Amino acid sequence: MHVFLLLFSTVQKVMIQYYIERQCVLKCTRHLLMLSLYVEDGSKADSSVREMVLKLISDGLESRLLSVIESLLSATYPESMEVDFFTLWAEEMLIEDNLILDILFIAYYESFCTCDGKQWKNLCLLYERMISGSCNFGKLAISTEAVKSIYHARVQLLLILIETLYLENILQMVHDETPFSQGNISFALSDIQEVDAIISSLDPFETKEAGPLILAWAVFLCLISSLPEKPEYNLITETDHVGYVRQAIRAASLNYFDEILHSNLLKDSEGPIASSRSVLRTFFSAFIASYEISLQLEDNNLKLILNILGEIYRGEESLCVQFWDRDSFIDGPIRCLLYNLEGEFPFRTVELISLLSALSEGAWPAECVYNFLDKSVGLSTLVELRGNFGVDNNSRIIDTRLPLCVPGFEGLEIPRDTRGRVLKFIDDNTALVRWEYNQSGVLVLLLRVAQEMYPDGSEEVLVILDLISRLVTFNKVNCMVVSLVLIFICQNLDS
Repeated sequence: MHVFLLLFSTVQKVMIQYYIERQCVLKCTRHLLMLSLYVEDGSKADSSVREMVLKLISDGLESRLLSVIESLLSATYPESMEVDFFTLWAEEMLIEDNLILDILFIAYYESFCTCDGKQWKNLCLLYERMISGSCNFGKLAISTEAVKSIYHARVQLLLILIETLYLENILQMVHDETPFSQGNISFALSDIQEVDAIISSLDPFETKEAGPLILAWAVFLCLISSLPEKPEYNLITETDHVGYVRQAIRAASLNYFDEILHSNLLKDSEGPIASSRSVLRTFFSAFIASYEISLQLEDNNLKLILNILGEIYRGEESLCVQFWDRDSFIDGPIRCLLYNLEGEFPFRTVELISLLSALSEGAWPAECVYNFLDKSVGLSTLVELRGNFGVDNNSRIIDTRLPLCVPGFEGLEIPRDTRGRVLKFIDDNTALVRWEYNQSGVLVLLLRVAQEMYPDGSEEVLVILDLISRLVTFNKVNCMVVSLVLIFICQNLDS
């Protein structure tokens, strides 16, 4: 027995050393890729490091890594393997899988290499094997760490697949009205047909991880179909991308993205967290643009999309800076959604303020959020269309005949003879109206907070307080202005 235990311990040490050496190579490769972009002080890295990385890529790093991960997923274990050995083998295999996927994500995201249609098809098939259990993934979930590693690998490969659809490039093509044949699209028509056959075979109700990929593919097809076309590309427009979206939404695929952002996956990652959030930002911007997501989506999906956007931007100053840069066309569809929300302020206060709070990360974004609110161009209220209003049914223009109180804001009134525009009808007698009465949104929010006696019981007040806290934390000028306005409001309330 003593000899057996000694032999077991020796073999275990050899296995550990073997995997440590393999993982060191992968970790060094990942570190080289990241170092070739920036060093710790933010300056550009030594050109020799970048040259080394480019040499690795030109020597076939991408294909070698894919070959390794294929062999890892196909590896079988001896049936007679001891439980302790099997647990060690499984966990170390999964660590290697994740390291390889980290490297591939950086390589594709930072454009060290390009994923063409054929390669995307291979990655798609790899993902299908991962989520369906046709490879050894399902057998490796034998410990808590193994389960976390499996989840990380699936999410990382999903992000790679979304990134390598190059939605940013296609959005630019749509913006510039560039024809399919003249754009920088790595997919040939035959590739699209082959991939579509794979996607159509996935069942998001059976495997929840399939839904997000189906949704991403639908967005890709929708954007492609909106490009100036030639006759040979008509087949693209015949694909049922709308059906894909409906299927994915019914299968709660948006919840999967929300789950990713609320998990510790991105926080615990050793890779570039902002890059992962940037991929999701681009995808949801493309999704909003493709299917004209607006405030007409009167169900939980709109709220979920807004929550996801908040999670993407919150804590990422670089993404917030890009959002408030009007030259950033990627954020354009999300900005349109924000403006639609602002059009219904203060009727939809919680949704608007929650998103603005996420977009206020950093000094300049906080200043942009303050200015956005301060320059409000009107107030929106629900009104009963009878008695004190003159309504032009053709132009949907309405006028107040008497001063109109704004619900929830004591002392705030829409003056008489103020013109408004009907945004939508709630029922036959009630409409949401946007009044042409300029009022600082900051003042309105502070007035709401000052009048709330029990802020802990109001979601609206809590999100307002969160926004105010972030505005004054990130920007000291905002702190002074907000303090003065709040003092003014309190003095007037006391009087």
